[in-house]
Amino acid sequence: MISKTEAHQYYFEVLLNRKEGRIGTLSAKDVKGTIEVATPPEFAGGVPDKWSPEHLFLSSLCGCLMTTFLAIADKKHLIVCDFECSSIGQVRLYEGHLEFTTIDLFPKIYVETEADIPVANEILLKTYKHCIIANSIKPLLVHHGEVLLSKEQVA
Repeated sequence: MISKTEAHQYYFEVLLNRKEGRIGTLSAKDVKGTIEVATPPEFAGGVPDKWSPEHLFLSSLCGCLMTTFLAIADKKHLIVCDFECSSIGQVRLYEGHLEFTTIDLFPKIYVETEADIPVANEILLKTYKHCIIANSIKPLLVHHGEVLLSKEQVA
């Protein structure tokens, strides 16, 4: 649940219930639906074909990047035709424990005109600075952003 207690302070709440084995179900009071989450198959006892905490961690970065970019684009009156983002996270043994050490983000933003490209690039730089999730983690984030003409404009 999202609650705002004072200026610029927010709380988000999720609940995980174990379903069976190493599978759990994530839910939130203010969100419809649930997400099944499990140990990834790369680890002992892992479950294939399920979202893992590692997938969700990377997804949260992509989602935050998108929502932050779109919020800034709205303020700048930039029309965004499409947004997609992939990410690759490297997990390594570091000082006796596993952790994400590097995360590569590959956002692609599609805009209407050539004139929109520099504006979108400027917004993308601001996005990297203002993404809450990116500001809250310690792995090295490597940004590979691209701003392209809309797929419809190219066709």
